[in-house]
Formats: sequence, structure tokens, C-alpha cells
Amino acid sequence: MNAISETFRILWLIFLWFCFSFIALASLVMAVIGVWPWGALFFVLSPLNLAYIDMINAENIGYKATGGLFHRFFIFVYSINAVGLIVLTVLTAFGVLQGDPAPWTPETNFAPWYMVGGLIIVAFLIYRIEPNDEIPDLQRMEQMNRYSTRVGVISAAIFTVLCLVVPLTSFMTAGYDPAALAVALFLAPGFLRVVREGLFYLQGTRFEEGSEGYRTLRAVCIGVAGLAGCIALGYLGYSLVRLELLPALFFAASVAMNAWSVKRYVTVGISIPEEEEADSSSHASVQEAE
Repeated sequence: MNAISETFRILWLIFLWFCFSFIALASLVMAVIGVWPWGALFFVLSPLNLAYIDMINAENIGYKATGGLFHRFFIFVYSINAVGLIVLTVLTAFGVLQGDPAPWTPETNFAPWYMVGGLIIVAFLIYRIEPNDEIPDLQRMEQMNRYSTRVGVISAAIFTVLCLVVPLTSFMTAGYDPAALAVALFLAPGFLRVVREGLFYLQGTRFEEGSEGYRTLRAVCIGVAGLAGCIALGYLGYSLVRLELLPALFFAASVAMNAWSVKRYVTVGISIPEEEEADSSSHASVQEAE
């Protein structure tokens, strides 16, 4: 029975690697022939495919494979995909890439949907492996954690700026797509969360509560979420004037999300206590191993 299960697992892994290669090749071909919205599927699907491959591996990156070849490939693919989605978002936001007339409307704005994929990727990048007895080299684990988190923070910071840029440039370039614009504004607090969590891990002492770094980061978070909320409020008013109730509902959700975030930043702060405790135990384990 164990032999049958192992054979099935190996065959399933081969199939998943085939899917990964097929998605990469198909996306490249579609991008070359100009069907770039479908070509961008690789940047979204390949990370999910790799994550599933890691789940069914006999030795995954959370244990014995930490710091190994697959782990490095895993981070490399996620990093490349984050950069690719940033480039696609920028090119789309400024009108360099235009969607085909069919099956979408000329006003369809793909930039915010690339950002949704970007949020998933940066969330994976800042996910840190916890120390355990099966990891062969805890110091190597810490290095990989920090490198991956650094890439995630930088990518999330760029996406945060794009959350504000995309809605402001849409009328001049991609067109008025209310659902997409509302999504872009709604994502701003999510990217800010990734930036905060990553910075607290990478530069914990610099961003301790009450420090200058903490106050600066808090002001930035309040400013970004506040500006996103104001832009969403402007679009909400524009939709109501045009009697577009469904778009107004989209923008109302973005206003509520950013307003709640600003209220939380002002009243509670930007610390992530549960993450700070996990980081402390992680660092302590690494120091003991050294």
C-alpha cells in the first residue's frame, strides 16, 4: 500500500511539473503573439503551482529542504513573478499595454487585477519558516527568510504606490473601469500590512514602538490609507452623480476599508504583536543553534 501511495505521489509530482512548464511556455507564446492578458497567467498560476508541489514533496521547504535547491528556485520564481506583475501593472496603468477588444470592453483595466496577484505573491514572500528539529541549517534558514522578506517588502512598497497611481491615471490611459479601480484602492491596506510586517522583522529595533522609525512608518500608513480613502470617496461621488449604483457600492467598500485602517493606525497603532512574539522566538532559536 505504501509503495502504491508513493508511486501515485511521484506521478502526481511529475504531472504538476509538466503543468508548471506548460503554463510557462503557453504564457510566453501568448505574450509574443500579443495576447498579453492571458500571457500574464504565468505570473499568477506558477506560484500557486509551486506552492502545491512543495506541499506534496517528501521534503518540503519548511523542513529538510530548507535552504536547498528547490527552496532557492521557489524564492527565485516568486521574485521574478512579483517583478513581472509590477512591470505589467505599470505598463497597463500608463496605457502602454492595451487590452484586446474581445472578450473585454475597451475600458477594461487589468492593472488592479495584476495587483491582486501581486498581493498573493508578496504574502508568500514574507512568510517565514519557523525553526524545527528537521531543518539542517538554522542559520541558512534565517538568511533565506530575510532575503525572501526583503524582496516581499520592496515589491509590496511599489504595489502600495501603484494602488494610488492606477486610479489617478485611469481616465487618461486605461479608461474608466469602476470595479477595477475600487479593487486597487481596496488593496492599499493589504500591501501596507505586508510592508509593516516585513519591516518589523528585518529592522525590528529601528521600528520599535515609540521610536522615530515607528512614528515615520505610522505617518506613512495613515497618509497612504487616507489618500486612498479620499480618492475612493471622489470616485464614489462621481458614481452617485452619474447614478451608477453598483460602481458606487464598489467605491463605498474601498472608502470603508481605508477609513477603518486609518482609524486603527491612529487609535491602536501599526504594531503586529502576535508577529513580534513569533519573531522573538524564531531569533532565539537561531541564536541557540549558533
